[in-house]
This record gives sequence, C-alpha cells and structure tokens, in this order.
Amino acid sequence: MARSQRGHNIIVFTVFLAISAILWCVIAFNGEAQSDVRMPVRITHVPDSVTIVSQVPRTISVSLQARGTQLLRLAWGGAPDFTIDFRMYHSDRKRLSLSEPDLKGIARNALDGANIVLISPDSLRLVYTTQPPVLLPVNADYMVTPGPQASITGKIRLSDDSVKVFTAGRLSSSVEAITTEPIRLTGLNETVTRRVALVAPPNSKVVPDSIDVTVEVEPLIFKTRKVTVEAVNVPHGMRLITFPAQVTVRYMIPVSDYKDSDPMLRVVADYNTIGDTHHSRSVGLRIVEASANLQNVHLAADSAEYILEQL
Repeated sequence: MARSQRGHNIIVFTVFLAISAILWCVIAFNGEAQSDVRMPVRITHVPDSVTIVSQVPRTISVSLQARGTQLLRLAWGGAPDFTIDFRMYHSDRKRLSLSEPDLKGIARNALDGANIVLISPDSLRLVYTTQPPVLLPVNADYMVTPGPQASITGKIRLSDDSVKVFTAGRLSSSVEAITTEPIRLTGLNETVTRRVALVAPPNSKVVPDSIDVTVEVEPLIFKTRKVTVEAVNVPHGMRLITFPAQVTVRYMIPVSDYKDSDPMLRVVADYNTIGDTHHSRSVGLRIVEASANLQNVHLAADSAEYILEQL
C-alpha cells in the first residue's frame, strides 16, 4: 500500500502533521503563559533556642508568568519549597518580617526566575521567642452522652495530660491550664477517639498543638434483683410489715460489672405514704439508694400491701 499513490499521500500527510505538532510544541513551550501554584513554606537555619510562636502558613499562593517548559516542569515535578532563611530576616524585636518584595524575591529564585505577578499573603510577620516553655496541664472541654443501651465508663482519657507553652511575652497569671476545643458527642455506643486541637493563649504556641481524646463506652445488660423492703418513718411502738417482703428491682449494668459487681440497692416502704395510694391497704415503695454504675433503675411494683403491728 505504501507504494501506491494513496499510501504515498498518507505518509506525506503524516510526516507534515508530525512536523507541525513539533513546531507547535516548540512555539507553545517557548511562549509565556500564566499559572497559579501553591508553594510549601519551610523556614531554615532556625537556632535550637528559638521557637516560632506565630502560626506559619502551610503554603504561599503564587501567580506567575513563565515559559511553557517551566510550567511543564512544575506540572510534572510539583511546586518547589518556599524557603525562608531565618538568618536573613530575623530582628532584635524577636520577629521575622518579610515585605511583598521579599516574598516575591524568594518565590522568583525558587521558580527559576519566573515573573511573579501576585503573591498571597503579600507580607509576613512571624513572632518568635527564646524563652523556655512553661509546662501546663490540659483540661478537656467536653459534653458526651451515651446511647440508650450504652454507658460511659470513667473519665475521658487524654493522650497528653500536660503540654509545653511557648510565649513571646509574659504568660498571664490567669492561665493555669490549656483547654481543648469543645468536644460534643451524643448517642455513643462504642469507644471513640478524636484528635482535638488545643486552644493556645494569645501570643503563645502550644506543643503539641493537638491531642487524642478517648471516650470509653461499653454496652449495658438488663438485670433484675430481689431486694428486701425496709420500713421507714414508722411511729414508735409500731412495726410495718409489707407483703411481699421483697420487691423486684430492674436495672441496666455495664458488661464489665455484670458478673463481679454486687450493686448497692435500697428500697423503702414509707409509712407517710399510707393513705396516698389508690388501695387502702397499700404502702408506697421507692428506691432511695443505688450504685452509681447502674442505669435505668426502677421497681417492678411501686406499692405493696402491708399490716401494722403494735409492739
């Protein structure tokens, strides 16, 4: 087919198409175009005695004009680091101060001399300190509630019970602990762990800046128990006897306590309730004491028949 006129025409067309594509690529790559990149921020040559207190931006947004070949390298290799040399920009006022020309100059050097059109932020003011840190305890700001068939066991656990606080000035005497951001969890049916940020005091930095908060949750099991009724408020010289002498108490208890625990339960028959019930020969029953690990504690019957004996 290549020796035919049609095959010859196809070959010629393909060759010219390839040459055109190559020429287009050369022109396109040598021409300038505009693009936006995010450059990761990195601060170098920071002395061991220095801690940056201000929040350092993770990236710097740069809008640049560059040749197509430069933009292609950026697309394939990713944006280079935006490297700030601490030695060049620190001052006696314990600050790193970079103006818009400073930022554009750093970006231009990292991007092989590309023309920087816009940069954001357009300035940086980073406060640092050489003071040693203060160790403060961590308090959790939390409000958690279990689901209807679960129970929260004990206090919540923190991965760090104290943190280092670096400050550029004097830490306020009113700051006695570091607090987590508010934790609000409802309907928990299993143990959960959340990474929670810490709230730093003004002009301070907390290390670490977040901790793991664990709320231990376990399921509840339904259980019943017979409890002897105790008479109270009975006049002197009389005895109140209930029928039956024991009443069934129903409650829910955590799985871990189901077999080993002997929960405290106290049920009383109150002489003062005689006459308040619908039945003339009934006395009211109520639970006056129950172990803290029990949930949904209630009586199978809220009254019992009785007799009064003269002593």
